Amino acid sequence: MSFKTTLLFAAVACICMLSCRAQPAKGYILAKSEKLICDSLHINTTLVSNIREFSTGRIEPFHYSLSKTFSKDSVIEDDPILGDGLVFYEANDRSYEVVFALKSRFREKGYSIFLLENNFGFNNQPDRIGVLKTTDKYAVLEQVNTDGINYGITNDSLITIIKNFDKKYSLELIAASGDWCEFIIHAEPKSWMQMANEVYKVCPDVVDQGTDTVEALANELKKTKRLYFWWD
Repeated sequence: MSFKTTLLFAAVACICMLSCRAQPAKGYILAKSEKLICDSLHINTTLVSNIREFSTGRIEPFHYSLSKTFSKDSVIEDDPILGDGLVFYEANDRSYEVVFALKSRFREKGYSIFLLENNFGFNNQPDRIGVLKTTDKYAVLEQVNTDGINYGITNDSLITIIKNFDKKYSLELIAASGDWCEFIIHAEPKSWMQMANEVYKVCPDVVDQGTDTVEALANELKKTKRLYFWWD
């Protein structure tokens, strides 16, 4: 799978910009690069048509690396993770909107869509949205290899932690990357402060480099109904 995806990525690199020419529309006809990706990876072609209703961003075979080497003219992913799915690019101010618009539709088709890379609009860099052939949020975390290794949290131990939170708060994955993940909270806690303390115990950076206080984190969790882990 990895070797095949590497060859495919090289094959479509020179023509993938074709996918950006048209405005999104129903009845979209796949570009040659998009059809090549779907056919070679056995991906449902309607995913691309659905994406094109909301995004004109470049579409590629799924690839991701937390570690990158930057040069003047290129960015090289070090030891990239390759997967059964797609990755596409979207402006930061629309990336969550696209994920929310498509997540139910994709789940019905057997896929997960999630924010893979949030660049916060820095230097006008687009975000990257991932699509993987699974509806299991734990399989997504495993494939992306999310961890909090700076705090001794491996991918396996993180999945155990998330499962414990999931039992209490009924979590829906909307974002995952190498060192962070985000979920919708569907079962509200009796005490948001207690939940904030649980989050802080697992991920101090959310407070120490984010909200500043656990009380502020509790208010943010209550307001957004989002659970966010990030390890610097």
